[in-house]
Amino acid sequence: MSRESAHTKGRRLLVEGRLRVLRIEKTGLIVAECRGDSGEVYDLGFDPGPREWRCTCLEMKGRCSHLVALMLVTTAPVVESAVA
Repeated sequence: MSRESAHTKGRRLLVEGRLRVLRIEKTGLIVAECRGDSGEVYDLGFDPGPREWRCTCLEMKGRCSHLVALMLVTTAPVVESAVA
């Protein structure tokens, strides 16, 4: 049996209704949670300060499936420059 890619698993998490987007703020902050295969719930989102996607799972290589699911339904906000 082959292992699912992060992209395939992220799509499956969406189809199974495991992702909940809790809040999107005008500042660009995105707060969400995703239930993993073993029932654990991970906190994840986008932090506009350092412009980073974050997840509390232990995945250390690249984007985890939880973030893939979130990125499929949201985008990082565009930084608007001030016009003088």
